[in-house]
Amino acid sequence: MLVRARAPFRISFGGGGTDVPPYCWDRGGAVLNVTINKYAYSSVVNAEGIRIRSVDLDIEEVLPKGKLIYNGGKLDLIKAAINQFSISNGLSVETYSEMPAGSGMGTSSSLAVSLIASLSEMFGKKIEKHQIAMAAYHVEREELGQLGGYQDQFAAAFGGLNLMEFSREGVNVEPIKVKDDTLEEIQYRLLMFFTGRTRFSSSIHYEMKKRYEMEKERETQVRDEMKKIAYELQSALIEGDLDGFGELMHRNWELKKMMSDSISSEEIDRAYASLLKAGALGGKIQGAGGGGYLIMFTKKDKRAEVLKEGMKMGLEPFSFRFEMSGVRVWKTE
Repeated sequence: MLVRARAPFRISFGGGGTDVPPYCWDRGGAVLNVTINKYAYSSVVNAEGIRIRSVDLDIEEVLPKGKLIYNGGKLDLIKAAINQFSISNGLSVETYSEMPAGSGMGTSSSLAVSLIASLSEMFGKKIEKHQIAMAAYHVEREELGQLGGYQDQFAAAFGGLNLMEFSREGVNVEPIKVKDDTLEEIQYRLLMFFTGRTRFSSSIHYEMKKRYEMEKERETQVRDEMKKIAYELQSALIEGDLDGFGELMHRNWELKKMMSDSISSEEIDRAYASLLKAGALGGKIQGAGGGGYLIMFTKKDKRAEVLKEGMKMGLEPFSFRFEMSGVRVWKTE
């Protein structure tokens, strides 16, 4: 029996960074995000030994049974997920990601969620989405020591358009209910561009952590305001105030850049300013920043102009649709 799972990637609109400890443990965080129809896949089947393979990275390892040893390589995430289960026989695990690592779309977390889901099904452990997300968080943040927050794992597990709240007591996922016409208009006015380079978030998260520790009062104020914006974004969506939604994204981006000098760059700032001039209301680099994907929310009659300006600057448009479901698991012969 072959078990497969897929988990979607996410777009974050505001509040990103407030889901990262220790801030969210001290004061509580909030993020507004939505998942899209691009996925991380995992396939699991019984085998003689331990075989792990990443299709998109074209890397494979064959290993002895027992606790798998991490070596700082690109397959450590798969190894760490497997290590959460007791394996008496062999196992073959294969993964595939539709977006590149370092894209800022929560790729590693979506893969971790997909792996936990497929491995749980393989070993007959029925666990809820909240448990899947927490297990994925444990694999990334605690087992492998990768810095970051909670939102990516919970977005991948639950899917849809959500306001997520984070505290020492746990994570609350609140679906945002908007009219179908409003959701379609958001989809129409939201553009995504690939900046042409990827980056890994751990170094940026490390810089953000050090700045938070050294300038705690100032950094807390920045995050407090970003958390407030997440709730204001939720209100704007429910009320159908989409121009206000785009303007709030711009305020969030200006605050986000204060958290680290590596979040933006001169090149990104120039592109962002040109897209605003062409008719965008606001936007942000996805994830920790530094590269990856740039989203822009346009005025209702300026989508074509913003798209044209982005392409003129060499930004690559990226097509997507919203995905309202989270992680999915299925079996096949």
